[in-house]
Amino acid sequence: MRILVTGGAGMLGRAVTQVLKQSGHAVKSFDLHPSPEPGIESIIGDIRHPDDVTRACTGMDALIHTAVMVNQNTAKQPAMYDVNVTGTLNVIAGCRAAQVPRLVYISSIDVVFDGTPIRDGDERLPYPKRHLDYYSETKTLAEQAVIAANGSGLATVSIRAGGLYGEHDQHRFPNVIPRVVTTGTFTRIGDGSAVHNHVYVGNTAYALKLAVERLSAESPLAGQCYFITDHAPGNFFDFFVPFLRALNVPYKEAHLSEAAALLVAQAAQRTAFLTRGKLPPITRYAVLATTRDFSFVSHKAARDFGYAPIYSQQDAFERTLAWTRETLVEPLTNH
Repeated sequence: MRILVTGGAGMLGRAVTQVLKQSGHAVKSFDLHPSPEPGIESIIGDIRHPDDVTRACTGMDALIHTAVMVNQNTAKQPAMYDVNVTGTLNVIAGCRAAQVPRLVYISSIDVVFDGTPIRDGDERLPYPKRHLDYYSETKTLAEQAVIAANGSGLATVSIRAGGLYGEHDQHRFPNVIPRVVTTGTFTRIGDGSAVHNHVYVGNTAYALKLAVERLSAESPLAGQCYFITDHAPGNFFDFFVPFLRALNVPYKEAHLSEAAALLVAQAAQRTAFLTRGKLPPITRYAVLATTRDFSFVSHKAARDFGYAPIYSQQDAFERTLAWTRETLVEPLTNH
């Protein structure tokens, strides 16, 4: 197929274009920046501009929509709404205008999370009445629009990603590893009993490949939402320890209770709001998402389109470790 990937220069977008190209599809990346992946044609454009999106959609057989703006600010941010919601509406309109029959949307596990513990959650979970941050709210609005658009020549599906790690990570590892390297302290929050899904980006990309290949108006995927996981969930903070050890990063551990962390987060968010300053260093979402159960299963994806992870936990660890050492650690230690 001829497949357009929005956000093709990002972490997940890059992995998706790679796996699609390896499977023989003709792939184009639509992004503000050219794709760094060899052999991938780039279309430079802005998801917020309808004409850019419609032009990029022309001649495509399918579209995978990964472009997104991410942060944990609770304030309603016009730029985030424009990218995450209006941008998605532009994608839907572009698909219809260019008669693209398949649309795969990358949603988030955050669409069902309000701080209430979730263990082995599945697609029967409802949307909460109130989200912990504006990002989650915008992703919910966008997902609802995508699912509502299913029909009349356009088949749509929403893939709920979360806990992504791996090469070209822009959020998770860059917010943890360099801080430990520079401060010598690894801070844990909570009592260590909560479990969380960390999902390797290559396995998520593979799930998206399967979804776009098997999506049609007659398939069970049309108009549905799916969680994607790979290996057994574990404690959020425990997950980083093998990486720190393999990187030979010396550190001491600090511990903060959930209650204390929530007080710190509340103060940080209040200060950021009053001063209209940068994003707070810690948020209520970050505390609750790491100290309370936040795990899912992907049985529905296995049943409906045959998803199973193609990278083992050890493979994912080694690939991530190599990238982390070269990109995040060596620049800090080799001066």
